[in-house]
Amino acid sequence: MRSLYAGLALLIGLVGLGIDAAIIFPSLMSASPGQPEPRSFVDTFVYFWTYLTHLSNLGLVLVYLAQLTGWGWLGWFRRPQTQAMLAAFITLVMVFYHFMLAPYIDMQGALGVASNLLHYAAPLAFLGWWVLFARHGSLRWRDLPFMLVPGLLYVAWVLVRGLWAREYPYAILDPTTSGYAGVAIGVGIIFVAISLLCALLIWLDSLLGRRTAAM
Repeated sequence: MRSLYAGLALLIGLVGLGIDAAIIFPSLMSASPGQPEPRSFVDTFVYFWTYLTHLSNLGLVLVYLAQLTGWGWLGWFRRPQTQAMLAAFITLVMVFYHFMLAPYIDMQGALGVASNLLHYAAPLAFLGWWVLFARHGSLRWRDLPFMLVPGLLYVAWVLVRGLWAREYPYAILDPTTSGYAGVAIGVGIIFVAISLLCALLIWLDSLLGRRTAAM
């Protein structure tokens, strides 16, 4: 059952990312009225992976692959700290999209399917997998700062790239619209939110670990 669940959840992530890539790559690599100069493959590739939705869903895919294959190079994705961190970030992606983006965008057709897969189906599937099949009872409060590091690196990467590329994946991280003070406020709010989510998952991990030990 564990392998079947992981396999189906892996398929959700791969299909969602695949559809998004199949639409985004050709559209950015070809000229259009809104984009007179087509992007190169490398530029499009980097742009695609600046979105936290894509990066976090890739992380889920690698967790499932790590569980299904046992490949040594995926060992980091078998760590309880990594899995709980990804559960927190994918929850943030889902909540942020639902309340901050979905009301203002109308995605149709295949792009709408991919968006629903990546923002709803994949997050809910991973949270279910984490509760039911992840190894629990080993997380400690001292793990919390390390679980926040990937998010800080992501913000740093987006801001540094933005200085060069003059584009940002999310308005909340765009200093050209709200200034760096506005970005700092937005990042601060997100930092508090992700910290609370990580703390909640550490507490749930302890609870689930005690429950498993008692069975």
